[in-house]
Amino acid sequence: MIPYSHQDSPMSPQSFLSVVSKRSGLILIVFLLIVLTVALAVFIVPSTYRASAKVMINYQVAIEKEHLLHLWQIHDKSYFERLSSELVIFKMRSILEPVVAEMALAKPGRDSVEARVNYDRAIAQLAEKLKVEREKDTNVIMVSYEDRHAARAAAIVDRVVTEFIRQRPSLDRDSRSSEFFDEQIRRIQDQIDQAEKQGLAYRSREKVISPSQQTSILFESLSAFDHELSKVRAERIAHEASLKVFREQVDQEEELIIPSTAATNGLSQNDYYNLLKNTLLNLEVKRTALLQKYTERHPEVATLTAEIEATRRQIKSAQADIIRGEEAASQALQAQESSLMQRMNQVVASIADLSRQDYELGRITIGLVDLRAVHSMLIRQREEARIADSQKEYLVQVRLLEPALVPADPVKPNKPLYLSLAVLMGLLVAFGLAFFVEYFDHSVNTAQDAQDCLQMPILASIADFKMENYQRKKSSGDASASPTVHPGKA
Repeated sequence: MIPYSHQDSPMSPQSFLSVVSKRSGLILIVFLLIVLTVALAVFIVPSTYRASAKVMINYQVAIEKEHLLHLWQIHDKSYFERLSSELVIFKMRSILEPVVAEMALAKPGRDSVEARVNYDRAIAQLAEKLKVEREKDTNVIMVSYEDRHAARAAAIVDRVVTEFIRQRPSLDRDSRSSEFFDEQIRRIQDQIDQAEKQGLAYRSREKVISPSQQTSILFESLSAFDHELSKVRAERIAHEASLKVFREQVDQEEELIIPSTAATNGLSQNDYYNLLKNTLLNLEVKRTALLQKYTERHPEVATLTAEIEATRRQIKSAQADIIRGEEAASQALQAQESSLMQRMNQVVASIADLSRQDYELGRITIGLVDLRAVHSMLIRQREEARIADSQKEYLVQVRLLEPALVPADPVKPNKPLYLSLAVLMGLLVAFGLAFFVEYFDHSVNTAQDAQDCLQMPILASIADFKMENYQRKKSSGDASASPTVHPGKA
């Protein structure tokens, strides 16, 4: 090896151009090799398309909370900090799983275990390839997905956004309160049903429909019986008094005085008795008038006397009939009074029995009213909890600003960029390799190299020429033809 180095020799533009000219073949080959390799790779690699959609999320504060606590979400820093959780929610399994199933992104397996593994792997790949980013200082979230098929990329983004919009409002709902109330309501309802079954069994056994209503009806019946009994008793007392008076008058052989208000014997008997008295009075008047003319033996007087006696007998018979009628009326009223007393006693016994049955029924169904009140309260609280949970859904509003469109141009590979980088890299590598080879090339190519290497003066140099060009010019008759000299070889 020649102990010679160019480190201490500065490179002039002429030497630079000479190296480029000397290594032009190497530079051209390396440059073309790199550019062609990159170009071939760019055109062979399949294109990747990106579909994007923009979603705006607004958080609404409850009106009551906003007025009471003076919360204004537009100035609240936590409002934008909450948006960071939305980036995680977009990649939740509950949202991605329907997308994988609908778009058939999972590979089928030979058995259930392999199919499940492929399904989970597809969900993980979708979560990895799905990009969810928040626009700077805004409540807008951009969802993008890259795929080799433009239509499939747009469909996946659209399906993810749709599933997010459908599920997002319900994620703030807390169903534990409703579940608690449902459990309590079920328990109270079981207790109410058990108490009602025991009450129905007791009513069926004792033949009780409604003790309170039946007792009210019995009290009304008792009041009616009492009113009727008072009326019958008053009539009985009136008849007994009349009977006593009639008997005293009969015992004293006095004329019966029947009051006009007495209706026990009926109007016919009273009229008959009065008629008999009037007939007797008329007969006595006629007899008195005849006695002034005749004696008692006179046939007309005797006839009138016989009629008077017959009329008096009829009057006594009528008096007896009146007394017997009063006695019969008094006995009938006494029997009616006794019957009413018995019926009243039966009603009182029925009331006592119903009171006992009501007590037993109340003992069996004790607390039923309280249980129903608690049941109604729990139902009301459950509805209030459901309304509150439903209201939470409206506190998060998701709005699709820009739907995912089918991209027309691929995002990968970027052919102009990659070709430009290939040209630049080809130039750098080609020139770098050329100068690298030149730097480690210690061969002697010029007279100056020989003088520097041998440290001896150069007396002469032989020019390099090409015999082919000289012979061609010479055969053509060119007198000025001379061998082509290529300086540089000693």
